[in-house]
Amino acid sequence: MFRINVKNIFSGHLRSHITQKVSPRSTLRWKSACPMNYGLFINGETRSAENNDIIDIISPATNTAFATLANASSKDVNDAVQSAHTCFHDTQGSWRQTTAQQRSKMLHAMADEIANSTSSWAELESNDCGKPITESEADMSFCVDILRFYANIAQKAMAPRELDTGDPEYKAQIVPEPLGVIGCITPWNYPLMQSVNKVAPALAAGCTLVLKPSPLASLTSVKLAELAHSVGVPAGAFNLVTGGPPLADAGGSETLATHPLLDKLSFTGSGTTGKYLLHASADNLRPTSLELGGKGAIVVFDDVDMDAAIDWVMVGIFLCAGQVCSATSRLLVQETIADEFLARLVKKTREAVRVGDPSSRDTMMGPLVSREQKEKVVTAMERALADGARLATGGPVNPVLPTEDLARGNFVQPTILSHVPIDSAAWTEEIFGPVLCVNSFATENEAVNVANASPYGLAHAVLSADTTRSRRVALQLRAGVVYENCSQVGFPSTPFGGCKASGFGREWGEAGIEEYINYKTLTSAESTSVSWKWYG
Repeated sequence: MFRINVKNIFSGHLRSHITQKVSPRSTLRWKSACPMNYGLFINGETRSAENNDIIDIISPATNTAFATLANASSKDVNDAVQSAHTCFHDTQGSWRQTTAQQRSKMLHAMADEIANSTSSWAELESNDCGKPITESEADMSFCVDILRFYANIAQKAMAPRELDTGDPEYKAQIVPEPLGVIGCITPWNYPLMQSVNKVAPALAAGCTLVLKPSPLASLTSVKLAELAHSVGVPAGAFNLVTGGPPLADAGGSETLATHPLLDKLSFTGSGTTGKYLLHASADNLRPTSLELGGKGAIVVFDDVDMDAAIDWVMVGIFLCAGQVCSATSRLLVQETIADEFLARLVKKTREAVRVGDPSSRDTMMGPLVSREQKEKVVTAMERALADGARLATGGPVNPVLPTEDLARGNFVQPTILSHVPIDSAAWTEEIFGPVLCVNSFATENEAVNVANASPYGLAHAVLSADTTRSRRVALQLRAGVVYENCSQVGFPSTPFGGCKASGFGREWGEAGIEEYINYKTLTSAESTSVSWKWYG
């Protein structure tokens, strides 16, 4: 079994709307003095965007440019989709005609390369999205596990299965086939992991794809496309387009979202964008999987081991600077221990969550991904306080940082708000930052009702020494994932996804590869002379 480290949380959001302009994090420009240039990857080749259009990549830690990224046009995206379409439908040695065993070997080779150079992949990830290097290293290891998981199950998942028809004159078989050309749009909080979540099962199934990572963190995904080609994935099977706003009213991303040659769209991001994609898919009668927002609750009963519970609460909100859609950002603690629990939680947060340089191994929380994201989080804090929440620790004031360079970064304080009105935005809306909202409860039934009173249904948690009670509560919580006596723990073998406004479809597990499979039923008569003789 593969296991994700507790520092290795997953999922998240593209924090943009359809019509937004280019974020301050990625500044559009025609020329750049930055030394590192990252291009598109289309039909097996790295290339520049149309008109050599680029954007600067800005370090979240210092808000200075350190690389450039190709800014794909609609023509570039169309070229990528056409390449994937040709590769899938080519009758001469097409990707879908490779065996699952052949594809498995390529996925293992990709995993080997990342495992053997984890440090360089992790350093690039941290530079790009701002997370601490220790978190990025854990993420790289989990990406290796995901690749190996789908490499290991590919043959079983794609094997034909005989069915019992109940009629001796007929037999039937289910034949799994690759679904076709997949469009993948991924967010910035777990850049490589979010891409691998889609790429690994899609390639294992024999699909071809076009990956569009967030312009706020694309660099490891660029390397992933190049890596796939280097281990034998043929030209056109894995294409990558970069740049621009995550979705715009015109340009490359919208071209991908609406392209008629896509057979499926897989998206992780905001609900606003998800709704747009559903409309685009409806016009093409195209299946779409959506992993969207969350506002998870973590319910703490008065019989818990308090030290362990406090650690899990902190894991659920402060890893990745709270930029996690499965974050358990609403703490419900039983009123009999509420005061003591909050006091100890605040003390531990002040002592243990060291904010600083992502490259330092002493850092426990890095910057937010962009100035825009920092402004959103700070505004949410200020609004929460205006709505009546009490500040337990942290708040909208910038943290103290050791250098002027870091002081220019997108850092915020780990923040805990108590007595948060349950009808306030802070309690009901996703903040996507390190902001924990706290309330108490008296009874189990009250805790379940308050936890479920949310439009979202991605992930909740329940902590109790009484495992019968924790399971009873877990089964009543409406979410795709519920953590019992833990938070943010997952495995490549366990499906992940939500319900309600958190979307539909699954990643990880056997369910993850099934998202990219068309099940063809073959029904045949045992004898060529048999018929119903319906008409005599």
